[in-house]
Amino acid sequence: MEILIYGAGEKGKLALTTIKCDYEGNYSIVGFIDKSKHGECLGYPIFKLEEVEDFNGVILIALLDFQEAQAVWKVLKKRGYTDIFWFQDKKTVLKYEDFFVEQCRNCMDWGDSILPQVEMHIIDSCNLNCRGCSHFSPIFSDTLPDLKARISDVKKLKEKITTVLKFYILGGEPFLNPEINDYICNIRSVFPYTQLYIVTNGLLIENLPKEVLQCVKDNQVCISISEYKPTRKKIGKIRLILDEFQILYEIRGFSQKEKFYLPLTINEQSKYPKTCISNKCVTIWNGKIARCPQLMYISHFNTYFNTNLPEDGVMDLDNCAEGQKLLHNLQKEVPLCNYCIENEIEWSTCGKTAKLEDFAVMD
Repeated sequence: MEILIYGAGEKGKLALTTIKCDYEGNYSIVGFIDKSKHGECLGYPIFKLEEVEDFNGVILIALLDFQEAQAVWKVLKKRGYTDIFWFQDKKTVLKYEDFFVEQCRNCMDWGDSILPQVEMHIIDSCNLNCRGCSHFSPIFSDTLPDLKARISDVKKLKEKITTVLKFYILGGEPFLNPEINDYICNIRSVFPYTQLYIVTNGLLIENLPKEVLQCVKDNQVCISISEYKPTRKKIGKIRLILDEFQILYEIRGFSQKEKFYLPLTINEQSKYPKTCISNKCVTIWNGKIARCPQLMYISHFNTYFNTNLPEDGVMDLDNCAEGQKLLHNLQKEVPLCNYCIENEIEWSTCGKTAKLEDFAVMD
């Protein structure tokens, strides 16, 4: 099978080396396509798209920026190419000797509205209660959500968007929910080709029932572990368990988790610089959809702390727009954006009772 790699940059080079190292002999690399680079890349020629109009093999899009990759896909589709894949560089322990199954996503089923990622709580509370938690988990109760209602939200999203590339199952701490297997199986049935992730602090993994671990493996869910200080003490044992069950996992290392942000200011004219720490983290919850978790859960924050931060921009899944219009609405800034700041703190946990200053500054 002949392959042209679209993009002679960092990700294109990674695609080439991945194919040559892990799938050698199965595929023939013809070269690269790039609109700005010329000559050769890693010994392979670089073409302009116009120079390969008669190419009948696979075009592999290997671009770091998804929006750019999506734009290229539209151009290729319009020009009549039918074998187009997006190189995702998936982490996998399952080997089929098929590069396209293991490392790529077939673009031909993308449709006209593509959501790069979405996330959903399957429980709102957590066992760590971090200060500065952007999901405000320390101020939620341990009450389990209604499984049918949450899966209904997933199905409603599917009706609005043709493709979701990544779906993050989180909280709170998702492994606190004893119904996690039902969530995994239901979400996988709605989104059979979407990359599924469970975002966890990892502390409960060593005591998980084998049935949960097997379900994670069978549904090809990647466990994304945030290595906080308590997690770091157990990370060796956690790795052994996940390796034993051949479960995909990634670790967001300790050096990345030593720091946190107090995500909000109560004063719109804060001295702290404004920033977005949850850009593109589209969230569904209780029949609603929002551009980020801070906006989604700010109503609960206001009720808990008797504050009045703006809640505009949360949309009902039943009544919101669909397709491209919904994607456009999810990219719009909202009034709460004026209260999101860059304010780095040392990682720590809240006390027995979370305080307003655990999540916001009042300068």
